[in-house]
Amino acid sequence: MRVLSHILLLWLGLFALQSHAATLLVLVPGQTALTEEFISALANTGDHRIVVHNPAEGDAPDIDPDRVITMGVSSLQWWLAQPARTPTIATYVTRSGLAAAGLATPPGHVRLLLANPRPVRQLRLAQLLVPRMRTAGLLHSPGSDAQLSHWQEAATATQTKLNTAELADVGDLARMLVSLLDRSDVLIGIDDPQIYNADNLKTILLTSYTRDRVLIGPSAPFIAAGSLSTSFSSPTEMARSVNYLMDHPASTSISYPRYFSVLSNQQVARSMGFPPPDDAALAAELARMEGFE
Repeated sequence: MRVLSHILLLWLGLFALQSHAATLLVLVPGQTALTEEFISALANTGDHRIVVHNPAEGDAPDIDPDRVITMGVSSLQWWLAQPARTPTIATYVTRSGLAAAGLATPPGHVRLLLANPRPVRQLRLAQLLVPRMRTAGLLHSPGSDAQLSHWQEAATATQTKLNTAELADVGDLARMLVSLLDRSDVLIGIDDPQIYNADNLKTILLTSYTRDRVLIGPSAPFIAAGSLSTSFSSPTEMARSVNYLMDHPASTSISYPRYFSVLSNQQVARSMGFPPPDDAALAAELARMEGFE
């Protein structure tokens, strides 16, 4: 009889745990391979009940979620227009995108998990790839001035001299780049779509490599085009970072993904005379530097 009682208590305990599993409302801008991988990974990283909703399809489902996860600026904007103030983690947002949407400072119930690479991570990656690096060049448009303080903090942390230049007229791009590169060991690409876009990329890369300088960043899509290397977070790594943030609330309203990978262009490395980058080893070393082993 006592054994049966213990079994009954065990089942009741399991039922209670399941009934109290957190309900996550995930707001997506559409159904893509990225959103599917993110949601699948999120479902596998914790004891969650996940409800997915596309705001374009109408009102949110009639549920009372424990937490809301938004993907992209449009989903975040839609959710902020709703009366609920459920704790929210906004993913797949960038500093430039948030600034353009007037959301640079989020409401108190929202935590931003940026898609941008962590600045100190990018500078450390540059140091690992270019050991002789002492100075880093950073070209920005007037609209990205607010990002400079974050990069200066990263430069101080890595003992790197940061050379900045503001590009007000895209017609001056090549001239400004030459001036910046002549006093910098590497060029650091940042989250600035006014500069780092398809129209300017050829000029940026040709000017940099003609002067024997490499481009680090600004994001994974630029690697195939000719950037040497960057850190980035896959959908699975972003989901793991969301789960970590839910279990370990951040002291600030803006965070970077805890989990990440490194992606390098092997052909660019060879052409510039660098040893073939070992992306897995680079990511492991960066994680060790950040205490994320």
